[in-house]
This record gives sequence, C-alpha cells and structure tokens, in this order.
Amino acid sequence: MSNIQDQEQYIQSLVKIKQIEDQVQKEIDERKEEVQNQIKSLEADLENSVTNAENEGRLLVETSIEKSRMKANEEAKMIISEAENKAKSITFQFDQMMMKEILEILLSGIK
Repeated sequence: MSNIQDQEQYIQSLVKIKQIEDQVQKEIDERKEEVQNQIKSLEADLENSVTNAENEGRLLVETSIEKSRMKANEEAKMIISEAENKAKSITFQFDQMMMKEILEILLSGIK
C-alpha cells in the first residue's frame, strides 16, 4: 500500500507542479502583455513628441521668415524714402542751376 500512496503523492506533486507552472506562465504572459502595452504607449508618445517638435520647428521657421520679411520691407521703405528725398533735393538743385544758366544766356543776349 505504501507504494500506491507514494504514487498518489507523486501524482499530486506533479499536479501541484503543473498548477504552479501554469500560474507562473499566466503571470509571465500578463506581464509580457503589460510590457508590450507600455512599449506601444512609449512609441506613440515618441511619435507624438517628434511630430510636435517638427510642427514647432516649422512654426519657428515660418515666424522667423515672416519677421525677417517684415524687417526687410521696413528697411526697403526707409531706403526708398531716403532715395526719394535725395532725388527731390538733387532735382531742385539741378533745376536752379539750369534756371541760372538760362537767365545768364538770356541776359547776355539782351546786352
């Protein structure tokens, strides 16, 4: 009888070992799934971060370009304004000189 009891104990031990193995495998599978979900979440966060960084970079470049364009337009307007003022001054002086010469010619012809 002892032999039968030993066999039963052995079988029960095997059953317990199998149960423990199944339980451990279940825990491993659950943890594996949990880690995979965390990895997916991190990958999604990374993709979002990269997309946000790209968008912020584009916005920064566009803003910088627009500011540069506005500054260049202001500088161009100032240069044009200065050139117009100088042109008026030069034209006025040129016209005065021409009038003086014409008057001198006319006056010399009258003499």
